[in-house]
Amino acid sequence: MKLMRILIIAALAIVSIEVSAQTKTNAYYGMALPMGDTKDYINPTSFRGANIEFEKLVNPNVGVGFLVGWNTFYEAKDRDTYPIDNGSITSNQYRYLNAIPIQATGKYYFASDDAVIRPFVGLAGGTYYMEQRVDNGLFSTSNKGWTWSLAPKAGVLVPFNFRTSLAISVDYSISSKTSDLPSHNWLGINVGFSWDY
Repeated sequence: MKLMRILIIAALAIVSIEVSAQTKTNAYYGMALPMGDTKDYINPTSFRGANIEFEKLVNPNVGVGFLVGWNTFYEAKDRDTYPIDNGSITSNQYRYLNAIPIQATGKYYFASDDAVIRPFVGLAGGTYYMEQRVDNGLFSTSNKGWTWSLAPKAGVLVPFNFRTSLAISVDYSISSKTSDLPSHNWLGINVGFSWDY
């Protein structure tokens, strides 16, 4: 928890610095395609995710900020015999994964804010609160905790007017392995809006 406090204070300090006249709020609906270990655990694409990012432009092409969000994954497995702590059980199995990112962000915009489209690349880094749960009939096991995270990203802003843009991005989220949780990764596809003020 001490680490979380430090990350939150640092991110809020970055956002609150008045180094530019332009501040952005980016809100995204997110889909996620499981990759690697996550795909082994839960295969279906997730259509349940959202992120909100507060960003300050330190110059016309560079933004720094703070992101929070939520992604959830779910899979129902057919009735089968599954191992549990002290043996096995025959049942349907339900698998869940919830991931809540709290990350500092940085972006580089390749065009000025009056361009027809503004492509960008960026990086988010910080932590995820992860909860992984498996239900077998009446038996449930779960692992939860904080992991380090990294998410490179790329996208475009398509301005509607002076203050509002359509925002489309892809990112690759990576969470580190801990003593309680395996590593997880997924490809995120995000669609939303960006507001300048």
